Amino acid sequence: RNFQCPNLGSLWPEIGTGMSPSRTLSDLFWLTLPWERIRDQLGTIRILDVGCGSGQYGPRLESWSGNRVASYTGVDVEAQEAWSVLTRQDNRFQFIQADATESWRSVPTTTNLVISQSAIEHMDHDLQFFDHVRDHVRRLDNQVMQIHLCPSAACLLLYLRHGVRQYTPRTLSHITRLFEESSVRLYRLGGRACNRLHYRFITAPLMIWRHGDFRLTRAAEYQQRLRAAIEWDMANPRRSPAFYALMIHTRPRTRVS
Repeated sequence: RNFQCPNLGSLWPEIGTGMSPSRTLSDLFWLTLPWERIRDQLGTIRILDVGCGSGQYGPRLESWSGNRVASYTGVDVEAQEAWSVLTRQDNRFQFIQADATESWRSVPTTTNLVISQSAIEHMDHDLQFFDHVRDHVRRLDNQVMQIHLCPSAACLLLYLRHGVRQYTPRTLSHITRLFEESSVRLYRLGGRACNRLHYRFITAPLMIWRHGDFRLTRAAEYQQRLRAAIEWDMANPRRSPAFYALMIHTRPRTRVS
């Protein structure tokens, strides 16, 4: 499916400025998820955020979900100073320093929403990670959802050195086949206009022309062009997205996507 955001105008002020097209689209995707229906399906939302970095998505998802997140656990290979601040601010947050494939020893057993933002492309052995997710899903023996946002093939030109792979529907199917009794949705985020904007304002000036990041030197113009590119791609969907959002819902009662 193609990601659509019909209320983009009202949501635009909630999105940060100066972000890449793919990160802006990703935040819009998280923001517009049907959080109430997700909670109705899962009962309580207990998140595991793999490759969480500074943990910034903890408070963001709490806010964007309308305070529907019961617990948030972030996992990353490197500990961050921000973790201690976040755990003091909200006792629903906790963090684990571990490799993604090793973290399952200490992941809360009640985790029922596994997410990642720009993380699985950095895993040397992504299928090994998803083997562990499958084991957790089987042990829980209840509804579990996964949402993974990852780069498309177009990102090879746009990002150059970024992770160890990009994804296509075919390669993502190697992941989805691991999960039986599951409903699967794959969303295209953005397209040709967003990809061109990324190249002209980020890739070319930084890596080819050596003029610096145009998002900084032409900030107002960039934000205007970014919104226009997102609107154009939503109106003219193509098979060359800027990013993918993969949703896997195991043992669903009804579809939420």
